[in-house]
Amino acid sequence: MTVIVRTSLRPNFDLISLTAIVLVQAAVLVWLGDRLSAGLAAVILTGGAVAFFFAPKASAQALAGIRDLNLQWWHWIWAMLFCSDFVFRIRDAQSIADDPLDGWALYRVALVGLAGFVLLWRLATRRGQWLGSMFAGLIPIMALYPLVGLLSTTWSIFPAWTAYKSIEFLTDIAVLAAVVAAAGDAIGLSTLLNWTWLLFAAVQCAVWIGAVVAPSRAFVRAGGILDTQITGLIPNISANGVGHIAAILSVVALSRLVRRGVGRNHSLLYWLVFLSSFGTLILAQTRSALLAFVAGAALILLLSRRIGLVLTLVFTVTILVLATGVESTVWTYIKRGQDDQLMGSLSGRTTWWSFAWARFLERPFNGYGAFAGGRFAALADLGDQMTSSVHNTYLEAILGIGAMGILPLIVCLLGTWWRIAQLFLSRAADAVHNIGLEVAGVLMVITVRSFFTTDLIWHPALPWLLALGFGELLRRQRRTAAA
Repeated sequence: MTVIVRTSLRPNFDLISLTAIVLVQAAVLVWLGDRLSAGLAAVILTGGAVAFFFAPKASAQALAGIRDLNLQWWHWIWAMLFCSDFVFRIRDAQSIADDPLDGWALYRVALVGLAGFVLLWRLATRRGQWLGSMFAGLIPIMALYPLVGLLSTTWSIFPAWTAYKSIEFLTDIAVLAAVVAAAGDAIGLSTLLNWTWLLFAAVQCAVWIGAVVAPSRAFVRAGGILDTQITGLIPNISANGVGHIAAILSVVALSRLVRRGVGRNHSLLYWLVFLSSFGTLILAQTRSALLAFVAGAALILLLSRRIGLVLTLVFTVTILVLATGVESTVWTYIKRGQDDQLMGSLSGRTTWWSFAWARFLERPFNGYGAFAGGRFAALADLGDQMTSSVHNTYLEAILGIGAMGILPLIVCLLGTWWRIAQLFLSRAADAVHNIGLEVAGVLMVITVRSFFTTDLIWHPALPWLLALGFGELLRRQRRTAAA
């Protein structure tokens, strides 16, 4: 009997695919290794490989969430405000004074103007009345800031700048009023939260695309363990801005991973968002954003009653500090290669603040004009032509419109915190509780960062306006329930 042995000459496609992936990874590692440190290149490559492995399922979850957004007109004007904040060139104070409206400035003006036009058109055609919402609760108090800013144009050291920036921020608040009116309640606002975080995630993806395409430009040299900070190329985003976005996305993802009751699907997607955003936060080496994330994450765990997890984390950190050399490693990371003097000055911020405070004392009652005091009255005189603000919300406010300028901010910030506190002290439905958990974490990030940035008063301030709108909707729901 003759036995015929058939040998299959068809290639093993699994083996070929695996070999191709390994070769591509090796090539990418060599390419990144020539531009970055070998350790950092390996970490980025490993993270990318893990993300690629889980990408299909996570993408399916993301697409399902996008389909559920049910985008309305107010989502789109919100996106206009978001996109108007993109920076594609850097200008110093002198170039702004010489040519306030260059091409990219017109791009920003056009988007903000279009958003304002849509609001006025809907008001004129009686489609979704939002004007009444502008005069209820905390929203009109917040609107006092840009309104007084417009008044300060009469004494501003840069009237055109003060006028435009005041109108711009007033437009943001008007859009918030329209959103609150259209959403109707806290649940209705959830789609705008999802939409906003989707836009933030898209920008973070753009940061990483730039990092892969041009790592030598996206990763700027810095001291410390990593010896580098990640920045955005298109649009132009500083390491500080990248850290801010990453801190917010990390807190949002964490809040969705620990939330209770309904809607705990999409966990893989949220894990990927959390890990990628936290990794981005570490690479950005933005100390204030990292501190804000820690504060926001701690609040989320406490409000979600994950006391066991909190105690476990505290115990683990304590053991690591006492039994290993991790404390010195963390401190080296935090110092970012700076000496004790520069570290103590918060990267030079205390110098700005001391000089700005001295300038404020020269005009304590009216300031130098909204949005103009920090950049043109303090920093420019100090010799810093590139920095846009004094990196402190409250000092920037009083420099602009005097000591009273800080009151609307404090009232709105404390009022929003009070509304959220009332939510967690009451027996709220799971859906509202989950949204409140998310907003509380984001608001904590913003509150901590407000001492190092101008995120409460700087266009477009979308995370802050979302928190303010959520607090206002809670107030209206309580008022309706009590009626």
